[in-house]
Amino acid sequence: MRGFATLSGAALASLALAACGTAPLSFLDGQPLDRVTLNRYGVRIVSVDGQINFRNPVQVAPGPHVLVVEARRGDGPDTRMQRTFALNVEPCTHYYLAADRESPLTSPFELVVQAKEKVAGCNPEEEVKKAKPPA
Repeated sequence: MRGFATLSGAALASLALAACGTAPLSFLDGQPLDRVTLNRYGVRIVSVDGQINFRNPVQVAPGPHVLVVEARRGDGPDTRMQRTFALNVEPCTHYYLAADRESPLTSPFELVVQAKEKVAGCNPEEEVKKAKPPA
């Protein structure tokens, strides 16, 4: 499964490089890389800074962001729950996010950064410049 996630990340990076002049190259991904950690679930990124998202991964500018995420269902009767978290996004970085629960029967969860990967061919200084509003 890890190989598939890496391949997807490489394909995503290639697509992102095509749009290099117009968009920042940092990503938030709610698909877990593996299911090795007990009681770890994928998340749905509901919104970033109040903007609702329908895609995964979500492309974002570097800097501080407020995320609303929903943990995917566990084994309990209603284990879906939305929570708000702050995350400082580094330029040219692909974040793999997940939800850790105490057990599959509980709703409360903590957001974890399961992994971070640098986006190939991305220049962090250029991405920070693109992320800043014009003076």
